Amino acid sequence: MHQLRRAVGSPQGLVICTDACKGLENAVGAVFHEAEYRECMRYLYANFMKHYTGDVFTSHLYPAARSYTEELFRWHMKKIYDFTPDAIEYLQTHHNQIWYRCGFSEDSKCDYLTNNVSESFISQVKHMKGLLIHELVDGIREMVMEKRFLRRKCAREMAGDILPSVIKELNLISNHLKVVKVAVSDDDFAEVTLLDDWNNPKRHTVDLVNKKCNCRAWQISGKPCRHALAWILSNRDLQIKVFVHQYYSVAMFRAAYADRVLPMPNRADWPQVELGFKLFPPLQRRAAGRPRVVGIRGSMEERANRKKVRCRRCKGFGNFAKTCKLVEPTEDDFGIDEAATFASLKRRLNKS
Repeated sequence: MHQLRRAVGSPQGLVICTDACKGLENAVGAVFHEAEYRECMRYLYANFMKHYTGDVFTSHLYPAARSYTEELFRWHMKKIYDFTPDAIEYLQTHHNQIWYRCGFSEDSKCDYLTNNVSESFISQVKHMKGLLIHELVDGIREMVMEKRFLRRKCAREMAGDILPSVIKELNLISNHLKVVKVAVSDDDFAEVTLLDDWNNPKRHTVDLVNKKCNCRAWQISGKPCRHALAWILSNRDLQIKVFVHQYYSVAMFRAAYADRVLPMPNRADWPQVELGFKLFPPLQRRAAGRPRVVGIRGSMEERANRKKVRCRRCKGFGNFAKTCKLVEPTEDDFGIDEAATFASLKRRLNKS
């Protein structure tokens, strides 16, 4: 975490999103104490459904996380509390980080609930897991170098001020608006009434100058919400791109990928560095069996193995003692093979 802070610093609006890991929670709190700490909703939902199941949780937990306003969030959480009060206590005890959009700050302009970016990175480097450490780092460097070149090439071909994907998303939303009424209060203030998914009319206030709507979707994401789009499209003098945050501009995209990763020669041509010490491999004995490459799938994932097998050696789930990958020391400081000594004593006890 200290190396990450040296690389990215601590800019305003920094958000760090992880799973519910106590080690990461302590590290992020110690190093990035001023950053907004979020928890991945995907892992939270998987852990939550191990303890509580039912249609109430399926119908209200994710909608509560997607709620931009505190009132709607509390309404969904009350439905869960009325069904099982212990579920709310479980969330407050084991998942006390920010996992709901109504708690997101308005500085980052990122409303992601999951860690799909990191999952995408893991899927791209999974074929490198068996490499040596220097080969793994060099493979990641090469992958990043090619990816940044591809993004720079795409940026040069982009036309307009806003990213095409954002414009396409806003146009898709605008095609499905169910506008009831737009009551204008001033040049920049209005009341917009739309039909929701259940055909119920809902009224919201829109401020074009400060780019705000009381639904808070515009402030958190940086992209005009449905209510703002309804008013913008009803006025011929207004354009959608003016009300999109600069984070989604083509200029920002080009600036993000402007620098290039320099190519490197073959390993034989790398400069020799004198470390001042000699590093030996650890005195460890690898367990029997082929090393695991594919991770253990969670209970909520596709093709997941729901059968739990507990190992007698590492006390973990997912493997037997015969195929356990727990590293064992072969010799102690005095040159005694502890593993062989322990096996010999065990055989003597069995004979007696």
